[in-house]
Amino acid sequence: MKNFLLIVVMFTCLGGLNAQQVTKISGKVSNSSGEPVYGANVMIEGTIDGATTEKDGSFEFETKKTGDIIILILAQDFAEKRIPVSLQPGVDVVQTITLSKSEYKTEEIVVTASSFTSGITSNTTLTPLEIVRIPGADADIYRAITTFPGTNQVDEGSRIAVRGGDPEEVLTYLDGASIYNPFLFDGVTNTSSYSTINVWGLSGINFTSGGFGAKYGNVLSAVLDLQSFDMPRSTGIFAIIGLANAGISGVTVSNDGKFGATFEAGYFNVEPFVAINGSVGEYSPMPTAKSFGGTISLKLNQTDILKLYTNYKDDKIGIFSQSPDYSGFFNSKSRSLFSNLKYKMAVSSVGLLQLSASVSSNEQDVNYGVIDNTNKLIYYKLRGDYSSPVSDGFDVAAGMEYEFNESKINGVVPVYSYNIKPGAPSLNLDASNNTGRLGSYLEAKYRITDNLFSIGGLRSDYHTYSKKINFDPRLSLVYVFDKFNSLKAATGIYHQYPQIQYYSRTGNDNLDAERSIHYILGYEHNNDNFIFRLEGFYKGYANLVRLSEQSGYITNSGEGFSRGMDLFLKYRKPGLFTGWISYSFVDSKRKDSGNSGWRSANYDITHNLSIVGTFTIDDYWTAGLSYKISTGKPFTPVVSSAFDSTLNVYVPEFAPVNSDRFPVYHRVDLNLQRYFILFKKFVVVFASLNNALNTDNLYSYTYNFDYSERLPVRSTNNRSFYFGFGIQL
Repeated sequence: MKNFLLIVVMFTCLGGLNAQQVTKISGKVSNSSGEPVYGANVMIEGTIDGATTEKDGSFEFETKKTGDIIILILAQDFAEKRIPVSLQPGVDVVQTITLSKSEYKTEEIVVTASSFTSGITSNTTLTPLEIVRIPGADADIYRAITTFPGTNQVDEGSRIAVRGGDPEEVLTYLDGASIYNPFLFDGVTNTSSYSTINVWGLSGINFTSGGFGAKYGNVLSAVLDLQSFDMPRSTGIFAIIGLANAGISGVTVSNDGKFGATFEAGYFNVEPFVAINGSVGEYSPMPTAKSFGGTISLKLNQTDILKLYTNYKDDKIGIFSQSPDYSGFFNSKSRSLFSNLKYKMAVSSVGLLQLSASVSSNEQDVNYGVIDNTNKLIYYKLRGDYSSPVSDGFDVAAGMEYEFNESKINGVVPVYSYNIKPGAPSLNLDASNNTGRLGSYLEAKYRITDNLFSIGGLRSDYHTYSKKINFDPRLSLVYVFDKFNSLKAATGIYHQYPQIQYYSRTGNDNLDAERSIHYILGYEHNNDNFIFRLEGFYKGYANLVRLSEQSGYITNSGEGFSRGMDLFLKYRKPGLFTGWISYSFVDSKRKDSGNSGWRSANYDITHNLSIVGTFTIDDYWTAGLSYKISTGKPFTPVVSSAFDSTLNVYVPEFAPVNSDRFPVYHRVDLNLQRYFILFKKFVVVFASLNNALNTDNLYSYTYNFDYSERLPVRSTNNRSFYFGFGIQL
């Protein structure tokens, strides 16, 4: 079998080739009973030189390394093994390796309910390789997550809605820092957005759709917690060219392992893609984007690491959009910067302290009809986390953070939402608001009995603008029947402060934090190659931001709930197939719109089914298929209109909020990948066919000039063919 790590190489930029004499390393891996171990990774530590064992346990690979090295062997259910070997140029090495079963550590199971995680110590349900291989995900971590239960994409972009909540209720962390806008083309009408996060730079992925712990604050529904590698693992450069994008990335690490750096740069231009596939949308200018960034890591001693992570991106697009009173190009330009400095140190033999300082900014210019404005958001954050075991079965963690954010808006907005043509009545805006938030938490993991585990915590947040403080208790319980089966329950209170611009519309700057309370109960069976999860949930909302039609002010009188069930089934046959089925049922209602009563929430997707399968055809070919079907989103239709002679425009009259729905959404995606060596360089060629059946999914509805005719606006994600290749330089 070809080296599994070579697949990783095409995305992580690992490995370079030189002209030294090669040495062949071969052998067999077996368990303590002498049975062969299939699918074990055998590699030289700190390099990409290695192989994956065949069904008979055999492996073979070549290296140009010489001198003293460590052969590292990793296999599921077995303890990690390191073998010191001295390599002489051209002298082959044969190793017979025996692995012992890993000790069963029950504390590794103590995770909150509703989590999908990856990492060295967790029961893996999501890996970077799976993200890259999911058809239709486009190697985007957010799109990949929407194939898991409880989630759905918003307008086929990268932002996700979770269990009937708004996308603004989902927060992304990277190494303890909050990322608020890691997207290209975010917020652009009828345009897919894409995240700028490189999944191959991540050492851990933890997506939690509810019941998360006290370390996460100012978020109502869900958390995506990402951890990046502290230090790069090898050296090399990789380039990729596709039908709409090109990129180059690299990584280096010093011989002593004390310095490491990465870089990546990319350019996106949809013009070649449109030339081959055509497009439902009309563009002027064509969508283009560029991004660049990287990391610098310093290992100060055996335990302490200082790391700087930074990423910049910008984009621009003009897409034709039609509305009853004006049709023209919706133009958007955005610029975004994220940077985080992290210091990780061991303060004792068991205690770990992590400090971080980050800045995140996003500026977007929007122009459409009379609308012409610039929005800018800036966030600064300081955070510290400490964790330590107190005794066997009892761990504690505590932390503090301070976040400052500023919102600026400057430009022109229409007085009436239904009258946006150039020259329509408008308001000039020039506003700036800022606030701070101080948060702290204390959390404990405790083994109550041999089978019962708990995570309890208390969080507090203070908002400097409203001068409001909140206290949020949270609790998770896990009962472990045996190594493979467990029962999980979680509950907790969660607060999220309204966006700062809402306070100026209250009349007295008095708004409470929006609140949700989670109740979750679920069962999970996880035996590495087979995962089954069934989970029920209820999420109650209070203090939701709401516009009062009587006073015209923003208030906290909104309320809501979301209830439902998630089902997840995943099967993996090593070396051949990985696939899963996820299904969600959600009933989400809110009372937060004007004077209306209870209505379907904006993201009340009653039924949502995803089927994903990726196949290893042989040593060189992989293929994938995904299918998604879901209930259409709610929307508010126009039922009639009246002509306003003063403004020379028709004024729409709307039906009750979200009283109608889009048609059922469904989509089939396919992909194919081929790996090979060309001129001693690793090469991957890939192709995909998105929306293979060319399903006519809707983005929205618009209307003719007097609202007498409803006009469907088709999603720009029509059937499209994409291809490209990557090469190790």
